[in-house]
Amino acid sequence: MNLKSLVLAAALLPAAIGSAYANDYTSPVIDLAGGPTQWSTFFGATHTAGAFTDTYTFSYSGADAVARGHFLNTGFLGMFDIDFTSATLNGTALNTFNLGTPLLSASGSLFNEVPVDGLVTLVIKGNTKSDIASYAGTLNLVSAVPEPTTYGMLLGGMGVLAFLARRRKQK
Repeated sequence: MNLKSLVLAAALLPAAIGSAYANDYTSPVIDLAGGPTQWSTFFGATHTAGAFTDTYTFSYSGADAVARGHFLNTGFLGMFDIDFTSATLNGTALNTFNLGTPLLSASGSLFNEVPVDGLVTLVIKGNTKSDIASYAGTLNLVSAVPEPTTYGMLLGGMGVLAFLARRRKQK
């Protein structure tokens, strides 16, 4: 298998995991996997030439959390290139990058410690420079505060330890 075929397969991977070919894409609400304090998911889209706006909405427990993740496009010989123009996560602007040479290019965003709560909305805007291009990414949420059940388990465990200590003292 030659390098061009591998690059094409990598560029089209998001199409195989339920992405869109339309140039403006709005996902249905995506339930994040995991919990009670950590959640994650994959996302991505494939576009034809031109400008696009993608909107993803993610659902989890809604607790205060911080978001970490990325999305990335790679191009080869001017094929499959995307220039990202902006991205926001619940209204917070994310830094995007567009790097490249005539041989290889990479664009996307890496983000860390973005505070979120409730539904999480990611909006990605860009411009596909070739006939078809795609990107893929991940979103990970980590709860900033332990869930009430965590405190309940802690108190229950301390109660058992106190009971055992008292019982041992009485013998």
